[in-house]
Amino acid sequence: MQQHRDDGVPDPGFDPSDPVSVAARRSEILALEEAAAAMLAAGAALQLRAHAAAYEFGHALDRAEGCAESAMHVRSIANEVGLLVRLAAGTAQGHLASAAVTLREFPALTFALEENLATPAQASTLASVGLKVNHEDPAEQVLRRAEFLQVMLERVRQEPLPPKALQKAAERVAEELTGESIDQRYERAKKRRRASVEDLGDGMSVLRVLMSSFVANAVLDRARKQGKAIIKARPKPGAAIEEPADGANAAAGTSAAAGTNPAAGTSAAAGTSANPASGEDSADHAPDERTLDQVMSDVIADMLLTSDPMNPSATAARGIQATAHISIPATSMLAGPNSGGPNTGGLNSGGLNSGGPGGRGFAPALLDGMSPMPLEEAKRLAATAPAFIRVLTHPVTGAVQAVDSYTPTAAMRAFLQARDVHCRFIGCRQPAARCELDHTIDHQYGGKTAVWNLSDFCLAHHIVKHHTAWQVRQLGGGILEWTTPSGKVYIDRPEPYGVIFTPSDELTRAGGTAPSMSDERLRPVSGTPPARANEVAPPPF
Repeated sequence: MQQHRDDGVPDPGFDPSDPVSVAARRSEILALEEAAAAMLAAGAALQLRAHAAAYEFGHALDRAEGCAESAMHVRSIANEVGLLVRLAAGTAQGHLASAAVTLREFPALTFALEENLATPAQASTLASVGLKVNHEDPAEQVLRRAEFLQVMLERVRQEPLPPKALQKAAERVAEELTGESIDQRYERAKKRRRASVEDLGDGMSVLRVLMSSFVANAVLDRARKQGKAIIKARPKPGAAIEEPADGANAAAGTSAAAGTNPAAGTSAAAGTSANPASGEDSADHAPDERTLDQVMSDVIADMLLTSDPMNPSATAARGIQATAHISIPATSMLAGPNSGGPNTGGLNSGGLNSGGPGGRGFAPALLDGMSPMPLEEAKRLAATAPAFIRVLTHPVTGAVQAVDSYTPTAAMRAFLQARDVHCRFIGCRQPAARCELDHTIDHQYGGKTAVWNLSDFCLAHHIVKHHTAWQVRQLGGGILEWTTPSGKVYIDRPEPYGVIFTPSDELTRAGGTAPSMSDERLRPVSGTPPARANEVAPPPF
């Protein structure tokens, strides 16, 4: 019998004191989970077939036109699929190619998904590991890969292994069946070394570096040893802090770790008296309370930023300057250190300096025009910037109105970088500083080199725009209208800068006046971007 509940807690749908009721509800929940898992697996199988069909469609067109190597039609349809499934174009193209390979090499995986014998994650794991089964004889390779999949699907039927555990088990089977040595696979895999950054928000990012497992572990081991040495060298609580001699504050970290890992190199310059890994604050001697993980992160950043890549055995670190574009609202930059709180600033009654109604503080600084970063950190970087570009924005829409520079620069390019912020293809967020200027109406067909006929595209989407059936036209104000090869239309608008004001009823009544102020942003410039291939050099205003 259901008990009466008067404590405001929602009815759970069963009687916790009745074992039969608990068991029945448990069975209902598990049945829902099983049905959901079956639907997801069937959906994954359908999407696998759709992705493979899209890739084969584009590849067939590329072969017919003799451009299979450049894969123009594959890129084109991958961009359109990416918009449908809400993925970046490059990611979508990878999914399409992967699906085509999976369907060709492991057709049984699709049937396993449709019959709910494997989850989408398990199928993905088996496909990626199964591709390691290679043989110089193509017919033998087909047989071995089929045997691999048969063995692993039987293992999945017997034991519900999660993807990570399944990967370990699959790698052992693949190693037994492959006719290619680990040395050969390592040499091929080593060519895929790369580095990338993923923005996590809140001013933080993840730096990913794909490298040899030995080198990666050696780097982490060295950072751990240096981190422990730095923590061990901290002054004991209550001990008097003495002014360190030049470089002495990092001696413990470098002497304990330098040269311990041959793969990590012999440059033991990380951790000088002016770097963040030292843990010292020369201004107020604040105690170093960082954890080991935090110290390791600082040590790795310090080694990367202060070592000399042209001379790995150098003992004296020479800093490498990196270029980063940081946008800072002038009202925020000129405010005092304690002016960022609610209801502060010169025109709080209208919400101009306080970030809008309700007083939410000053507008944030932006890295590459997109990622918010701490204002005080941006101010610190701006203090050492050799030059600034002033960006004037519309007080209502936030759109860029004009750009000028205090140093010789291509004013038109500065304007377009400030307006576009990133690549203007739908959903692409490659920073404009790493993009190419494109004539919407081709220059060879009479297109003008003017801001209303120019926009920023990353290299990949620049190629797609020129060599496939994608079409774009300017609607004014930097708004672009994209038409896909299948006829769908998408609108891409420039990113607004700073606070956007929405006119109220009072502004539309008789006697109401629209705001006339412009938000002014100061953008530190740490260098002139190098010229890019196929880039139209815009004339100055």
